Amino acid sequence: MKRLFATTVFFAALTVHAQENNFWQKVNDILTKVKNIDTTYIYQPKQGFTLGMFSTLQQVGFDTRVMFHYLTEEGIQESGMTKYHLDEKPGTKLGLELGYGKFVVGYGIEIGPKRAYKKQSLGLNLLGKNWGLHSNYFKVSNTFNANIAIGNAGDPYHLEDDYISTDPAFMQYLYIDGYYVFNNQRFAYPATYKAGLVQRKTAGAWIVTGRYMQGALYNPPLSIEDSYYVLDGYSTMQISVGGGYSANFVCWHRDPVALRDKGLRNLTINLTLLPVITAFNYLKTTSYQYNDEGEPIEDNISTIFCYPMPNFIGSSAISLTLDRFFISTQFAYNWFYFHSAQAINPHDIPISPNVDDIAFRGSFSNWNLKLLFTYKF
Repeated sequence: MKRLFATTVFFAALTVHAQENNFWQKVNDILTKVKNIDTTYIYQPKQGFTLGMFSTLQQVGFDTRVMFHYLTEEGIQESGMTKYHLDEKPGTKLGLELGYGKFVVGYGIEIGPKRAYKKQSLGLNLLGKNWGLHSNYFKVSNTFNANIAIGNAGDPYHLEDDYISTDPAFMQYLYIDGYYVFNNQRFAYPATYKAGLVQRKTAGAWIVTGRYMQGALYNPPLSIEDSYYVLDGYSTMQISVGGGYSANFVCWHRDPVALRDKGLRNLTINLTLLPVITAFNYLKTTSYQYNDEGEPIEDNISTIFCYPMPNFIGSSAISLTLDRFFISTQFAYNWFYFHSAQAINPHDIPISPNVDDIAFRGSFSNWNLKLLFTYKF
C-alpha cells in the first residue's frame, strides 16, 4: 500500500511538473514566436530580452473658433468670432524600455525647461504583426490665448482684442486606436517601431482601424471675463472607423551569417496614412453663471451631437538594424476635429439677446518625435 501511494505521488508530481513546463512554454511561445510569415519577405531574429533607451519630443494642443452674430443697439447685425488656443511648448523626455519578445514596457521623465504649469502623460502600445493597440492619455494645464473680433476693420462697430490669461486652463484627452493588418504574412508593420521583426523586401498592406477619443478643456472661472464670457468649457467624445495603407521600403538588407544575428544589416522606412470618419461625435458645452460679486455659482450645460467628421492618423519611421542593435526614429501625428452649426442649446445655456447663430468648430492635436536605441541580449 505504501509503495502504491509513493508511486502515485511520484507520477502526480511528474504530471504537475510537465504541466507547469507546458504552460510556461506556451507563454514563451506567445511572447516570442510569430506565426504564418513568408520568410522571403520577413526575417524573425532570435527573440529574447531587449533593453532600450529613448528620447521623445512631444506637443499637444487645442484650438477652437466660435462664430456668432451680434446685434448692435442700432439694430445692425455684425458677424463675430472668438478664437481660443491652448498648448504646451514642445517638451523632451528621456526614458528606458525593457522587453521580452513581443512585450515592451517603458517609462520616461521630462527634462529641460518647464513647458507647462502641470503636465501628465501615459501611453501603452501593443504592436503586433496582425493587430495592435495604441493608447495615450494627456493632461496639460497652461495659460491660453484668446481673441475676439466683431465686424470688419473700418466699420463703426468694429471690435478686436487679444488676451493672454494669467491663470492656467486645463486640457485633457484620452485616445485608443486599434488596427488590423491585411497581407501580414509578407508585411511586418512593427518592423520599424520595435526590435523583433525585420522586413527583408519592400512590401505594404491595407489597414483597418477604429478609434475612441475623449477630450475636455475648461477655463479657470475667475479668468473667464477676460475671454469675453463666450463659452467656458468643452468636452467631446468620438468613435471613429476608417483605414488606410502602410508600406515598408527596404533600402538595405543583408541576412545574418552566424548565431545571434551576427552580420544582420537592415535599413527600412515606414509610411502609414490612416484617414478615419468620426461616426459618433458628442459635444458638451459648459457656461459658468456668476453672482453680483462676479463669483461663479453654478454651471449651465448644453449637449448636442455634431456632424460626422474626417480625422487623421499618420506616422512614419526609419529603422536601422546592426547585429543585436536596433535604432529607430519615429514620428506620429494625430488630429481630432469636431464642428457643429449649433454650438449650444439656448434652452440649456442662456445667452445675451444680442447674440445668436452660435456655431462652433475645434480640434485637439498631438505630435511626437521619438528616437529609440535598443540592444537585444
